[in-house]
Amino acid sequence: MTVTTIPFDLNGKSGTLKVRYEVNRSNTESGFDLFAGGGFDASVCLGYPTMCASVSSYEGTGYYTASAWIQIVTRREFAALEAAAPSAVVPSVDTHPTLEELGVPFFALGFPAEIYDAPCNNLGNLGKLEWLADTFLVTMPNRTNDYSISRVAGFRWGYREHDLHGTRCVEIEPVAVTTVSQWERHLPLLQSRYGQWKYQANM
Repeated sequence: MTVTTIPFDLNGKSGTLKVRYEVNRSNTESGFDLFAGGGFDASVCLGYPTMCASVSSYEGTGYYTASAWIQIVTRREFAALEAAAPSAVVPSVDTHPTLEELGVPFFALGFPAEIYDAPCNNLGNLGKLEWLADTFLVTMPNRTNDYSISRVAGFRWGYREHDLHGTRCVEIEPVAVTTVSQWERHLPLLQSRYGQWKYQANM
């Protein structure tokens, strides 16, 4: 397991995020055994990354802790294993289907919010896939921030996968702390898909 710490400022108070990142070596620990049955083989998820990020320290309490997570996944899809350039680059806002139906862009929210994700087996019929996630701790819209969503902290992680002679090969990308410019790159997508919300470019 690798642990990355990221300082942040939320509501005028300082804090630290802790990102725990590792290879999925147990379907019991990752919780995939919960979905076993109905034709789903949980063993296919071994070897992929698992990520959990939470607030490890923060000067604020109570309503100061209100926050949320937004995650943007970019799929770089290659038609063939030997292809040098992707045939498609597909970004999407990663949220729960219920929240998607309600028009909510958040992956998670809370006091404070915590996020867990463990993607796996997204290759399909592609020759190769690069799956990259930009994960952002953001403000919870309320009257103190004019009901807007602003980036508080962010990081990137993900993996690459392909089949070679019938064997699935997975290469995990390390966690990288990102700057506000990465958030700003995704604002057009957020505004087009969830335009009913107000987004701030800089924080």
